[in-house]
Amino acid sequence: MPGGFRVAIIGGGYAGFELAKLLDPHLDVSLIEAREAFVHNVGAPRSVAEPGLIEQLVFPYDRLLKRGRVVRARVASVDAGGAVLTDGTRVDADAIVVATGSSYAAPFKPQGDSTAEFVAALHECAAQVAAAARIVIVGAGAVGVELAGEIKAIYRDKPVTLVSAPAQLFPMYRAELHAALASRLAGLGVELHLGQTANGLTRTDRPYQGEITLANGTRLAGLIFPAIGARVTDSPAHALPNAQRQPNGQLQVDPWLRPSSLANIFAIGDLAATGEGMTVVSASRHAPWLAGTLRKLASGKALEALPAYKPWKVPPILIPLGPGSGASVLPLGARGMVVGDWLTGAIKGKKLFIPRYEKEFGQ
Repeated sequence: MPGGFRVAIIGGGYAGFELAKLLDPHLDVSLIEAREAFVHNVGAPRSVAEPGLIEQLVFPYDRLLKRGRVVRARVASVDAGGAVLTDGTRVDADAIVVATGSSYAAPFKPQGDSTAEFVAALHECAAQVAAAARIVIVGAGAVGVELAGEIKAIYRDKPVTLVSAPAQLFPMYRAELHAALASRLAGLGVELHLGQTANGLTRTDRPYQGEITLANGTRLAGLIFPAIGARVTDSPAHALPNAQRQPNGQLQVDPWLRPSSLANIFAIGDLAATGEGMTVVSASRHAPWLAGTLRKLASGKALEALPAYKPWKVPPILIPLGPGSGASVLPLGARGMVVGDWLTGAIKGKKLFIPRYEKEFGQ
């Protein structure tokens, strides 16, 4: 019976929790997660300017599943028969999914298993931002660009500088996205230093008061935010037979998102090297596909007879600069469609998906 098919999901972040939620009515699900609550870190950049938002970003797992279970633990190893926890307990499964995600500098992702510490770090950072005479953000990925816009949306007179090594914002996308974001950032009063590397960055794990020097000799002092990208979390899947670690820490996956020679182990989310980037929208594509595939496996279908995963041709990206401004790329057309303030705000900027996660977690 499909309902007796056991699935162990390692990691309760965006990809893992969504997969567990989708499979819960149909299969025997165990979601293994070390934290007691899900952290909606997409809202973290805004929360350092609006600290009243912080507590809204944490969702306990206790109402997520109706039939399955959430096991609060860390996994030591995985094999074809299931997962072994660090205390030696074994969770047997017919299919194992590793969704251990990525880490980021504080305060934008938790640095440990305590959600209380994550909340405290956001409040501390919000106080630093409020007190800072100047903000210097090093790194112009999604976090850095959103952070610049969110701070200026609240602190309109506070000097904010954004430093980017590439001369174009989001160079993997069409130039119209760069133009739209650069124009809006300039309109907000953000000082842009594009095509400039930063020297003297003394910390990369959290904000600090300090000074950096750009490649052109410009010196910038203030509250320095290192926003230099996510790092794939080391996971039990990295030790699987024939697993191939990519330079960025992701694991190469086959057309059915398997990272090793073990036929019933899958990788999704930031761990899987699908070419889509480490974003929530990528994870939101992995989970529904794998949910449907596992249900078919449970009914007796052979995996290789099922359709392979198809990555986004142009992965969408949503970059709000506060609730009322921003630019995005939607997966329409051969190169994606760049849209502006209204659609960016309607999709993400105004509510940051918080109502969705309130519903998902029974809040």
